[in-house]
Amino acid sequence: MKYTRDLEKVLNKTSGREKVNVLIQLSQIYEKISLSKSINYALEILDNISFVKGRVKKAEIYIMIGDLYKKHEEYEKAYPHYRNALESLKKTKNDKRKAELYNSMGVVCFMLTSYDQALEYYLFSLSIREEINDKKGIADSLNTVGNIYFQLHNYQKALEYYKRSLEIRTELKDDVAIGKSYNNIGNIYSTLKDYNRALDSYNDALKLYKKSSEHKLIASVYNNVGIIHRERNEPQKALESFKKSLKIAKKEDLTYNLANTSNEAARTYFELKKYIEAENLLRTALEGAKKLNARNVEQESYEILSELYYAKKDYRKACDYYKKYSDMKDAIYGELSGKIAEIQSRYISDQKQKEAEIYRLKNVEMAKYINDLQKANDLIRKKNNELTDAYTKLDLLARTDPLTRLSNRRDILEKIKYEAMKFERSGEKFALGISDIDNFKSFNDSYGHDCGDFVLVNLANIMRSVMRKQDCIGRWGGEEFIFLMPKTDLEGGAVIAEKLRKKIEEEVFYYRDIKLNLTMTFGITAYDSIMDIDLCINKADEALYQGKAGGKNVVIRVDEIEE
Repeated sequence: MKYTRDLEKVLNKTSGREKVNVLIQLSQIYEKISLSKSINYALEILDNISFVKGRVKKAEIYIMIGDLYKKHEEYEKAYPHYRNALESLKKTKNDKRKAELYNSMGVVCFMLTSYDQALEYYLFSLSIREEINDKKGIADSLNTVGNIYFQLHNYQKALEYYKRSLEIRTELKDDVAIGKSYNNIGNIYSTLKDYNRALDSYNDALKLYKKSSEHKLIASVYNNVGIIHRERNEPQKALESFKKSLKIAKKEDLTYNLANTSNEAARTYFELKKYIEAENLLRTALEGAKKLNARNVEQESYEILSELYYAKKDYRKACDYYKKYSDMKDAIYGELSGKIAEIQSRYISDQKQKEAEIYRLKNVEMAKYINDLQKANDLIRKKNNELTDAYTKLDLLARTDPLTRLSNRRDILEKIKYEAMKFERSGEKFALGISDIDNFKSFNDSYGHDCGDFVLVNLANIMRSVMRKQDCIGRWGGEEFIFLMPKTDLEGGAVIAEKLRKKIEEEVFYYRDIKLNLTMTFGITAYDSIMDIDLCINKADEALYQGKAGGKNVVIRVDEIEE
């Protein structure tokens, strides 16, 4: 510490290049004592960056600051410094350092759940490392690319990259790196519910981590083992593993591990119906996730909170948290898979172009022909894919009601026509129902059209949950819905409608703290050979009308209509 104090005294008396050197030394010393102080000294270097000569030296300053923020798990702050470093290194020939920098940028983007950007940086890194035959770097890049595919649930692709990485790491005899590969392979087997192979992989990883005192990695493995015990219906063993992980995370100040494992332990307590313990852990998880902007952890916290409040019958809070979970899930995974496929294709295309260049040196004309043909094929394939995606999206939009996400009038009519054609061939009956929300106008008049939309969306969700997989629901118009029930006769259709009517009657909706109770009236008919589609729908409509006239909140079959 005396040396540190002496340096701090010198710092106040220096300027220019000498001051930069002192700041670098202080930052490096405090990295093991106080990470926040280390960052502050590093940031002070930026005020004197004009005294740092040469692109490479400036890049190393930016990388040092980025690494400190990454170590402190402040990933959003790390990223711009890595970007500055990359800009400084662009015109240099230090390929190995560029590859390391791309990998670091990939790690930061991965932790911020920008998976498409992370994959792009990882593949840049892998490409450079393959060019310079950096075996350790290649193994690291293969592992990180596997992590992306794991997050995107492409487990076979992830396993392929993990195993390629393990093969190289075993050859290099890098114990910690081998442990990471075993841990990742264990995650795959755990997800695929091959628990025995998963536990074997985790135990192999744990032995190597303990040998090297890798606390963060040990905590991660205990978390993974806990998940397996929970999946095998061994909750006490699961909690023992989670507690070991949490203890290490708290002791070593591992915010991400603490947040992630808190979620897993909370889910276990929730399954044991220990709601207070679960809720306390979820608050811890959310606090850490928000601090790090770890959206995947935050998303999982909201999902568990939604399930917890639903179990406690606090439906308003359950709905609020489910909306947060759903919005965040859409934000993370929105159009990600398409971007990922594009990036992977770009990487494969780059590799093919490199191979073509080698061949060109042997046979210039043939290589040029192959390269031109490849580019033309890639362009045609890309345009075809874009057109296919566009047509698919347009078709979906044309068949879907934008508010409720149910089939629209056009789509449901097409499905009814298809069932009618099946009836002509096989005599297979189907039932139709038309329903109408009772007193719907009162919601719009009393609370506004936003309330009306809220009612329609929530009713649509309830209908989906009650109706069978083979059934189809469409928005017929306004507050009217139509139901298609294949392989169902009149009596069966009435049973399904009664189940739905009762569910809606019992449900309580909360709109801006306003308690709403809803009911619906249903008219049910069945298609037969003497009817056409229009007549069948009209009969259901007549039954609905009679139900409305007779007091509402009922199911009326067509054979109950009073002439």
